[in-house]
Amino acid sequence: MAEGSPLRWLFFGCGAVGGYFGARLAEQLGSIVGVMVRKETLRAVAFDGVRVQSICGDLQIPREKLDQVVNTEELDKEAKFDADVIVLACKAWEVERCLRMCAPWCGEKTVVLPLQNGVDGMNTARSIVTSWGKGHPLVGWCNIVAAIQEPGLIKHWAANPPAVYFGEFEGQATARTKQLETIFAACKGVAVHLEPDALCACWEKFSFICSTTAVQATAGPTATQNLIPQVPELEQMWRSAMQEIMAVARAHGINYKEEWIEKRIPVLAEAVGATTSCSRDLWAGRHSELEDLLGSAHRMGLAKGVPTPVISTCYRTLTVRDRVARREVTMPIYPMMEGQKILGTICNHRGQQLPADRTLVQKKAEEQLS
Repeated sequence: MAEGSPLRWLFFGCGAVGGYFGARLAEQLGSIVGVMVRKETLRAVAFDGVRVQSICGDLQIPREKLDQVVNTEELDKEAKFDADVIVLACKAWEVERCLRMCAPWCGEKTVVLPLQNGVDGMNTARSIVTSWGKGHPLVGWCNIVAAIQEPGLIKHWAANPPAVYFGEFEGQATARTKQLETIFAACKGVAVHLEPDALCACWEKFSFICSTTAVQATAGPTATQNLIPQVPELEQMWRSAMQEIMAVARAHGINYKEEWIEKRIPVLAEAVGATTSCSRDLWAGRHSELEDLLGSAHRMGLAKGVPTPVISTCYRTLTVRDRVARREVTMPIYPMMEGQKILGTICNHRGQQLPADRTLVQKKAEEQLS
């Protein structure tokens, strides 16, 4: 890239994270933003571009204002270039597979910015990029409450404004890393934090999202973030989970400060109606980041001999939901009690849960024959 030229960004994924932050960057004059997508999202972006409905202001980035739209199912047919920045905006469990798809677009000086929840994905990204002998991996994550309304359309309703956090694994921020801070800071509807101790800050975010998910996903959809500090039992559960992950972090050499827990209480209180994406996925019967959050904390605690009773109990409780979503467990048909409903499943008119491979069309046809 010539000195003073705009950076060429490539986002893997155009969901809640990639769609929102990619659109905000593309909105900025001079930014060059491409996306790597497939199937319905590919068709939607190719036709309508990227659309965002946001409490920070709606926007639409038409297709002609986007750079290359890469079809991840036909990578061999796509033109290759050295991206200045690759933003990994997939789910944590997808990091290895998705990042390897990005390899042809990673040049000698390409910055690789992961924005996943948890700490496992970040370490995986670092290991893979280092093995390539090219590219510069950063520690990175974000804070946003948003979801895919439909392919190509992102709805953002909490976390005002959404924030991007990043920094170096070791040492001082490079000139390119500081340049990313400047570019994000100029974007409307985005807060940016260049962290001097990014690893430590990432663990703090991990403890928050993991503990909040443990409480919310277990308690149910009514346990929004602002409700946790209002209900003593939920707050105590949340604090216990935070303390457990704090102990795991310290066992890994992270300087986790006690006061960070208290600073998170106002964050909970202000997040009216907010729920974690992992919680929403679990309730809806979708593949979730349970293993990358609670599962990761549980396993790291075992490895370091650090007890994690709250985290481990919630993890074990929620595991069946996640395994059903992954089709690792098949739920039998069984009669349900009056008033019961299991989110993410299909039930017939008698209130019986149908097998995972039963379609809505089959369900309607059977009910018409009954």
